[in-house]
Amino acid sequence: MSNHELEQQLLSLDFAERIRILQLLAQSLTVPKASQVSLSPDEMDLTRNRSPQHPLRGIAMTIPPDFDEPMPEFWDALEQ
Repeated sequence: MSNHELEQQLLSLDFAERIRILQLLAQSLTVPKASQVSLSPDEMDLTRNRSPQHPLRGIAMTIPPDFDEPMPEFWDALEQ
């Protein structure tokens, strides 16, 4: 299968399936094969058939250091 055909097949999948594939690819790049746990067929079926209800889980978030700083300018705007 050519790269173009693979790309077309991936783009034809729904968003949740594409996220699932991205997660699998990321895991395969970060977990050394020697430390991967062998799953039983039942466990594999559970992970393969689970439809993600929360597709954004597992995506890294960056919270700025001033996230909870007071913002008096907003309170001033509300008073007007």
